[in-house]
Amino acid sequence: MLFRPNPSSGVPIYLQLMEQVKHAIETGALRPGEHCPHPPPAEELVINPNTVAKTYRELEHEGVIELRHGAGAFVSGHAGRRS
Repeated sequence: MLFRPNPSSGVPIYLQLMEQVKHAIETGALRPGEHCPHPPPAEELVINPNTVAKTYRELEHEGVIELRHGAGAFVSGHAGRRS
């Protein structure tokens, strides 16, 4: 799975990553219960690892993913049901 933030878009990187993860869930590239790439390859994206961590915290807060200590991030069973 490729995440491609655009630093020149004017949209914060963490918001771009959040939307890309949500899009992957909506299109079925990531399914409920499936392990999310955690963290996305921050080194390859040339972004701060704290930005990636913020992205996953926000996604967890929205109920899109579940963070399991020591196991990683998983797509929530409620993911993909946007209101």
